[in-house]
Amino acid sequence: MYYIRKLPLLFALLAAVIAGITGLSRSMTNDKILLHMIIGMVIFYALGFLARHNLMKAYDYVMEKREKEEKEAEAEKQEQDQEGNQPHADEKKNIIVDFEPLKVSRAIREELRRSE
Repeated sequence: MYYIRKLPLLFALLAAVIAGITGLSRSMTNDKILLHMIIGMVIFYALGFLARHNLMKAYDYVMEKREKEEKEAEAEKQEQDQEGNQPHADEKKNIIVDFEPLKVSRAIREELRRSE
């Protein structure tokens, strides 16, 4: 989060360094190098400002959504606590009807019967 706030400055500094290095490698005069550095810094500062704005907006949206989900989960939990956590009679019946012993236990029982 700290670097997002500093993004325009970081973009501008990076652009200035790149412009300076390319100017020196092309053997440009110092005046031209300085002019290119200033122009690059202004342009990339503006781009960094736009990027920071978009990233902060997205971050705020995600945080807002997360808070909303937490509030909904908390309200749902409180609602369940008020109702109680006991399953209804029909749910208990379905659990018992749908129960099947593991295949491993059947295999163990059959082996024990064979060994006797």
